Amino acid sequence: MKLHPPTLLLTGLPRAGTTLSCNILNGHANVLALLEPMSPSDFKPTLGRSAAIEFIQEFAANTRVQALTQGRVISRHKDGVVPENPVAYDVSDSGLRQLNVSLGSIAVGDQVQNENFTLVIKHNALFTALLPELREVFPVYGIVRNPLSVLASWNSVDLPVNNGRIPAGEMFDPELAQLLTDTPGRIERQLHILEWFCARFARDLSASILRYEDFVKAPAVIGRTMSLASPYCGAIQTRESRNQAYDLVLMEQLYRRLMRFGDAIWHFYSRDQITELMESIREAA
Repeated sequence: MKLHPPTLLLTGLPRAGTTLSCNILNGHANVLALLEPMSPSDFKPTLGRSAAIEFIQEFAANTRVQALTQGRVISRHKDGVVPENPVAYDVSDSGLRQLNVSLGSIAVGDQVQNENFTLVIKHNALFTALLPELREVFPVYGIVRNPLSVLASWNSVDLPVNNGRIPAGEMFDPELAQLLTDTPGRIERQLHILEWFCARFARDLSASILRYEDFVKAPAVIGRTMSLASPYCGAIQTRESRNQAYDLVLMEQLYRRLMRFGDAIWHFYSRDQITELMESIREAA
């Protein structure tokens, strides 16, 4: 049975602005956007994909009830709110940026005005792995970003994707899990993950994709794309990308390997756009 809005799902490339999207959506009246409120351990892949879809449906329904009756729901958060960025800006002793959110209960009474509130749930790899079935029961949107920027970010954070693994996606895609296991190079695994996401977005979400470069300077674009009836009640400010200082040697390596890799990656960005970004990085170095 197809669920009717206002419950929407959000996915996207990791480190492409999906958490920022949730932060912006929470600035709309009567909209509640949650950051990865379900844990991978909640799912049992051996029960099959249908069971996973049913679990997500039940979770969404229960979350709506909790928001209305208790004024609290589960989400990853920082100090009780969904932040713009789930990763710390400062580099740790490991040389990588650490995850800076935790999973827990947050107060949402001020955001939820009535039973017609829009609920947005964001998960990247999990929802991407289940896209064909999820699209049958939920409206789903995806976020993409220049793949060179994405790869640069993956190499700066202490997350599984830094090592070329994507556990929540591999749970429901054994072929992906085997491919990554059989691929010895870390960067090569990252490229396979990038292609995996883009192939599924091109197949299942081509008409429901937002580009980071479009909404980062005009946050209201997200609400319009998702057809939100509620007005944006926050201060619309230009959000400039806070890129880390690039390691030029690494960026040259990523650029060369990316330009020779994949098919679906180029569905959303051209090689000229990747080259333009690389040239700006060289000029800034």
